[in-house]
Amino acid sequence: MLGKRLLELAKQNTGQTLVLRAGVVGVNFAVMLGLAWLLGFETFGRLAALWGAALVVGTVLSLGGPVILLRMLTDGQGLRVRDICKVSVIYPGLLALTIGLVASSLFPGGPWIAVLGAGFFANALGCLASVMRALGSVQASMVVRDAGPQVALGIAGVLAQGDGADAVLMASAVLMAVIGAAGVLWISRHNRRSAILSTAVRPHRSMSLWAASVLGMVVAQIDLVLGSWVIPAEQLGVYAVLRRLANLVALPVTVATWVSAPAVSAAYGAGDMERLARASARGSRIAMLPGIALFAIGMMVLPVLPFVLPQEAGGGSSIVLAILLLGAIGQVVFTSSFTVATLCDMPVLATAARLLMVVLYLLWFRWWGAELTVILNALGYVGALTLGGAVLWWAIKRQLGIDTSAAVLLRGKGGQWKPS
Repeated sequence: MLGKRLLELAKQNTGQTLVLRAGVVGVNFAVMLGLAWLLGFETFGRLAALWGAALVVGTVLSLGGPVILLRMLTDGQGLRVRDICKVSVIYPGLLALTIGLVASSLFPGGPWIAVLGAGFFANALGCLASVMRALGSVQASMVVRDAGPQVALGIAGVLAQGDGADAVLMASAVLMAVIGAAGVLWISRHNRRSAILSTAVRPHRSMSLWAASVLGMVVAQIDLVLGSWVIPAEQLGVYAVLRRLANLVALPVTVATWVSAPAVSAAYGAGDMERLARASARGSRIAMLPGIALFAIGMMVLPVLPFVLPQEAGGGSSIVLAILLLGAIGQVVFTSSFTVATLCDMPVLATAARLLMVVLYLLWFRWWGAELTVILNALGYVGALTLGGAVLWWAIKRQLGIDTSAAVLLRGKGGQWKPS
């Protein structure tokens, strides 16, 4: 079934995009490994924590900008140039300036310029990618949004080697600004730019989209940011590499979501619950087989880790990776849950699930405090994500009567709708 589906995707001219997505993830992973080798795990650990903070700050500064631009520039009505500039540059810039002044006054000496600068330009690249996506350039927008910030960080690590994590982060902000300038030039010369522009005034704020974006980014970075408060930088650097490695198992989730989303949206719009169940099951089917294969490969790496990272990981590298791998396969199991919740008029459930994940991890972090280790950090993070995903699955099943987990694959015909 997976091979048949991939063949269908290739015929629909989406095969190149899927390959590009895998390539982007591979490049990002290579950048992380290269930085860890080049800078050493101690400096890399500090950089990973600062980078995670910058990504969270960037999402806070965005006010939901990338999603708002993508939605409003593709609905046929467009936006004014001044409004695009407001959403992508002016509002985030003013907010960054305000936060910077307050933070510098309350906590002088912190790396606020580097963190806010990197966050601002990472968000700017996200907004730029949304404009490029609206112009029809799916692949270029994917490279700018998903690879641009990470590649800039990698080049900055080479240029600012030996100057500390703060300097590397600041250099990455400058490089992201250069990438952004090149992207703006590309857009200004695009022959379809008039199709996404408008002269009419349109409301362009959405607190719900912003809240969902912030929570999603917090979930993605919270274990690195808070973990840096109590975990030695060298061990945190190893943890960051292991988490990136484990995240490869969840790579098929992105592909499955991208493939199944149109069918899920169409089935719900038509009120066809049986078709919706099949679309949800299709997403699980696409993700599960490669997810299991990647999980198995990850498990085979476990015996080798103590010999590769004996000192830095304190002998617990295999345990940490095993925990993170289990968490990643848990994301694969609940592949369709967030897709269904987001596209089927239940965004509140998706937001609540992410909030629950954050709260659970915060409680875990509070409970262990200064005694938190990399193993306990992995346990708390994986536990929070898995429980949050399970609660969302249960809520969807109760409300729609649809099983959005991979358990539907154990039945003969996949997802079956049952009246709730």
